[in-house]
Amino acid sequence: MSMAESARIVSKYVEGLVVNADVSATPIYTKATSTNASGWTLNESNGIIQWRGFIDLSGYRIQNSDMVLSPMSVSCQYGGAFFSTAGATSPGGNIFLQYAVTTDKVDDLDFGAAGIAEPLVGFIGDNSEMEQVIYAGTEAWGPASAGLAMVNMQKMVFGDAPQIVGPRIYVCIRGALSPAVQSGSFVNTTFSIPPMRFVIAGMSEEIPDHQLLYLMARQYDLQQTPDVD
Repeated sequence: MSMAESARIVSKYVEGLVVNADVSATPIYTKATSTNASGWTLNESNGIIQWRGFIDLSGYRIQNSDMVLSPMSVSCQYGGAFFSTAGATSPGGNIFLQYAVTTDKVDDLDFGAAGIAEPLVGFIGDNSEMEQVIYAGTEAWGPASAGLAMVNMQKMVFGDAPQIVGPRIYVCIRGALSPAVQSGSFVNTTFSIPPMRFVIAGMSEEIPDHQLLYLMARQYDLQQTPDVD
């Protein structure tokens, strides 16, 4: 990290996303043109959304330094409201959202059920280890009784917040959009996911050589090991 031990904050900003679902069209799902939605990808047939990027630590860590970033507080901050609507006053659909901040590059976001039936990272069917997960979560947002508002029905977060020695912190998001149901049938629905910011507040500090070598082995070499369940 930097030359001196001190408090540090690193973060990643993710733009918001608006998706329209026309249940009688092919494909059903399309991204609205009202937002930039940079980095988001959308499976237009099943409503699966994905985003991936990284926090670049270049410039924070000097060559041959024993400095690491030790996270003390990690959070996902929302810059607006979740909403979903199937009409001016009708309840909208559901938004299932998962996110992960990790030292291990996640390259298999499509694995498993996007319906949030498993963790996004750090489990046996994934190519990462739980101890590499800095912060991760699963959230389920459902419609209010009427209008645009949504309520957070479930929120589960986890992570080991390991000391970070690598040059990048990876961020990935996966979600599933389920249209509103009226009279037993899916109806046209608009979904809005607000901008979000992943924030790591911690200390840039020096650690003993043996501890640094262990972290380097786990955060570099482990990524080269084939995943053989």
